[in-house]
Parts: sequence; structure tokens; C-alpha cells
Amino acid sequence: MIRRPCRLLLLLLAALPASLHADDSGFQTVHWAYSAFFGTGWYQIDDNRSVFALNLPFRQTVRPSSITKSGQRKIGFEIHYPLTLGFHNIDDLPGIIEPDNFGTITFTPGLELEIPLSQRWYLRPFINVGWGNELQTNNSSWIYYSGIKSRFTFPADTDNWSLINNLYYAGYNPEIGKSDDLAALLTAVEYRQVLKHSRSSGKPIDLHWSLGYSYLFDDLAFAQTKGGFDSFNDQFIAGLAYSRRNNPFKLGWLKFSRIGLEYRFSSNRTFNGISLNFNSLFKR
Repeated sequence: MIRRPCRLLLLLLAALPASLHADDSGFQTVHWAYSAFFGTGWYQIDDNRSVFALNLPFRQTVRPSSITKSGQRKIGFEIHYPLTLGFHNIDDLPGIIEPDNFGTITFTPGLELEIPLSQRWYLRPFINVGWGNELQTNNSSWIYYSGIKSRFTFPADTDNWSLINNLYYAGYNPEIGKSDDLAALLTAVEYRQVLKHSRSSGKPIDLHWSLGYSYLFDDLAFAQTKGGFDSFNDQFIAGLAYSRRNNPFKLGWLKFSRIGLEYRFSSNRTFNGISLNFNSLFKR
């Protein structure tokens, strides 16, 4: 059944345990396994539940992509080792669970290619398959997601404008309960603002502005504490980050091209979240 993801949209899906997977209303409630898509940040669904996610996006660039002016291409290749820890708080859902905190951990390694179609147009197909566990109950689930990302840069202002389009498909197969899947489409604009007179650690810095919209192909539903369900089928994203030009930030094995914040919300305001931004939407 098609539903929705994106490493931006699914930032809240881990707010329910496996036992809340389905309901009698015809909606499909979300599963904690989708915490694999979380970016590091804090997210809230209405006033009933919240989640803090810590995502460690370990990755290894085996070969960078390139394209010459004559059109000779070299496809880039990366191996990803994303590890995500989720810390969840859910208020009382009558007849289902008691109010409590619980934790989850997911590890979903994968492969990602970078294909230069032209000097301005790049594609990134990817596939990830892994495993997750709810620490309180020890329920586990196989998790998978795949898709394709696109970035097209515009010639105005020396290529500082980019159009990003991402199409995602994801699913899970739990040890207890039913399997499910979902899909989503993201479109966004990113702008790099060159700061000519500002520096960090002696390096010139740039600002990165982003504005995006993500559409789910079906509603996602969440049980309310007073009965009934909250649901939404889209998400807006607004972000601001800064980078040291041609000099990434480093933390141990991790490298970040930028550091910033993003605010995310659904059009009906059921979902709100603040996440950390470490890279372009094209490379997350």
C-alpha cells in the first residue's frame, strides 16, 4: 500500500510502536521502523507524542562522480552505513498502551550512485536494506527503502540556484504484525548565498537557504489520546545553514558540508519538527 516517505517526511513516523500498526477506520497507522528515515532533530505529532532522533550518517565515497566539458562521464559510488537512535514519548492511548517512553535503534546500510547527465543535471539512485529493534519490547523488523534524487542547477548567479526532486519508496517487514510500505515525492529549491566578507576559522563562508514541499501518496494516521485519529499527507520544509567554502566540517569519521536548522510542518499543522541540516537535500 503506497503511503509516503522521504528523509524529511518520515521524521515522525517512529512515534508509534508496532502494536499500533493498523486500525478499524481504514487508515494505516505508522510504525516505529520508519525512524530509519529520521534526520537528527525533535519532532511532535499534535500534542500526543514526540520523538528525538539521532542519526549518524556514516558513508564511504568509493569513487566521486565527474563529467568533462566534452561529455565524458564517470559515475560516482558511495556506501552508506546509517545508524539511527530514536527516543519516543507517547501519551496515554486508552485501551492500547500506557503512557511511556521507549527507544528504537535501526541500521540500514545501502548503496548510492551519482550519475552526471550534464554539467548541471545529476541523478542519485539509491537502495538501503537493514534491521531495526524496539528496545523496550525487543520487537524487531526488517526495513528497506529506495528511490532516486535529482538536482538541476541554474546558470543565474554562477549556479547558486538548484532545483531538487526526490522520489522515495520504503517499507518494513516486522517480526510481529503486518508488513507495509509507502511512497512520497519531494520538490525543493536551494539557494547558495556567497558571503564575500564573512569568515569562519579563516575560511570564507556561504549561507544555504532551502524551501521544499513533500507530498504523500496517501494519508498517514495517528491515534489520538481521546479517541479518533490525526492524519496528514504533506510536509513543508524551510531551512537555513552555513558552510565553510570547500572545507567541510569534520567530527571523527563524519564529514558535514554545512550546519544549520530546518523547520518542518504539515499543512494541517498536525506535525511539527525542527531538525539539524548537515547536507543538501540532494545528498541526504
